[in-house]
Amino acid sequence: MKIIFFLSSYKIGLTNLLSEQAIFLSKLEKISFSFVAGEKEQENGLSTMLANNNVVCKRINGLDEHNEFLRLVKEFKVFVENEKPDIVHVQTNWQLMIAVFTKQFIKKKYKILYTIHGFRHNNKYKSKIALLIIQLLLKMFSSQIYAASSFVYNKFSLIKNKIKILFLGVEEKFFRFDTATTSKNVQQIKIIFPGAFRNGKNQDLLIKIIYKYIHLTGDHSIRLYLPGSGSLLERCKTLTKELKLSKNIYFPGQLTREEMIQYYRNCNVAVIPTNSETFGHCIAEPFVLGLCVISRNTGVAIDIIKENENGYLFETDNELLNILLDLHQNMSKISKCGKNAFKERDIFRWPNIVEQYERSVLKLIKDDK
Repeated sequence: MKIIFFLSSYKIGLTNLLSEQAIFLSKLEKISFSFVAGEKEQENGLSTMLANNNVVCKRINGLDEHNEFLRLVKEFKVFVENEKPDIVHVQTNWQLMIAVFTKQFIKKKYKILYTIHGFRHNNKYKSKIALLIIQLLLKMFSSQIYAASSFVYNKFSLIKNKIKILFLGVEEKFFRFDTATTSKNVQQIKIIFPGAFRNGKNQDLLIKIIYKYIHLTGDHSIRLYLPGSGSLLERCKTLTKELKLSKNIYFPGQLTREEMIQYYRNCNVAVIPTNSETFGHCIAEPFVLGLCVISRNTGVAIDIIKENENGYLFETDNELLNILLDLHQNMSKISKCGKNAFKERDIFRWPNIVEQYERSVLKLIKDDK
């Protein structure tokens, strides 16, 4: 069986996540892969990383820009005719349309697989319209769809019969540690939440919660780290100064992956206050490292977090505040949750995930015969 697998995303090009996935997919024995991406890459070195792992990637200029559609279809058609795939696996709606149009002009037809990487919009009316359109497109043109969490699966109610839940993986470098970050006794609450400073991420909520926590407990040792950049960063910095929390809250800026791991390892609690996550690497990464994860009921959190065992779930500001107040009185719970999460980290290892992918794809082909 042969699959053409897209490795890039809109305006980004080759992505870190899909590049790592490609390395492990290429090791599967029962499926042969051909990879394709635009000319850009999310960060320097991804092309070299693929080459060092014997992964060949076809590059199509302009693939990840929303223009020159017919030219892209023509170039992709040549690639398809050479590769003769059984399946084309796309990552975006733009790629879906390219695959759909190309399919009309070739002799050997292929199935189309689709991974849902994003669908949300912070305008509730626009999000409903977008969700409906995406579902109709996938209902008409896709053979199978992969959702990275139950949260997403439940959002796509019109096409549940086509959806399989398949987690995304966490980079292998996150698995190089032998013990959980919280393996030592916790004496001080150190919280982290990495994310873009934009509507829906809610860093300002965390800042206000820290203010209330200190007011109620008198614990000035608590720390909050908010890596990332974005349009609301300065507003959050201003709020921090207004509340006189400059000694408690830090803004490290945009971090490299290695720097990000070090910040995670320096903390013991991760709080995810976002309105919506398709998967949520900000949930999975601290879970893998063995932090106590406190998250809204979004993304993969509802699939992995067992209340008071390996983390906590919350919806309202008061629920989050009460969790932190409880942890202040019982810091051993932070260690317990982190250690329990660490024991389950292999659910996010790419080798395990691509094996599930292989079984799913082989079953799809078998059932169709």
